[in-house]
Amino acid sequence: MVFSDEDYAELLGVYLGDGHITPMARTERLRISLDAKYPAMNAEIEALVRRCFPDNRIGRVVVDDGSCVVIFVYNGHLSCLFPQAGPGKKHERSVALEEWQIDRLFAAPWAFLRGCIRSDGCAFINRTGPYEYLSYAFTNLSGDIRNMFVAACLFLDLDVRPGRKNIRINRRASVARLLEHVGVKS
Repeated sequence: MVFSDEDYAELLGVYLGDGHITPMARTERLRISLDAKYPAMNAEIEALVRRCFPDNRIGRVVVDDGSCVVIFVYNGHLSCLFPQAGPGKKHERSVALEEWQIDRLFAAPWAFLRGCIRSDGCAFINRTGPYEYLSYAFTNLSGDIRNMFVAACLFLDLDVRPGRKNIRINRRASVARLLEHVGVKS
């Protein structure tokens, strides 16, 4: 397996938000749970997984009465690629990146933000009095994951407003750059 920095950073962002690694009898399985109302985004994430694991079995199932799409891949080295895997919910335990992961994240910070926004973020129209403008939000229960998102934003010189449970980006210049490099869910 050879990942480009962009593919790994984006997959890391998606994994930290919506991914789960399960040990199996002779391998491991990565499941990424996505909202079914974004078919284009889900197809792009499936293509990302296929690029990253071209020799592995990859599948897609629709669950929860059609509201959730789960993309999965089997590989024996998933917990090596994502050492943050472990028992329990990510927000109830420490989630720290290895040095080599930090290097890859900062080699492709836009890709990491794209993965984060696609998993636990959104773009929305903010309405304040007579004004309407596009804004971005990222919500994750894990303080460690929120801090990774903020670090990538600050590295890119985006004007970010961290809150207790969510992070907002609503300054015009920062939103324009996110729109250009990350896009919106579709």
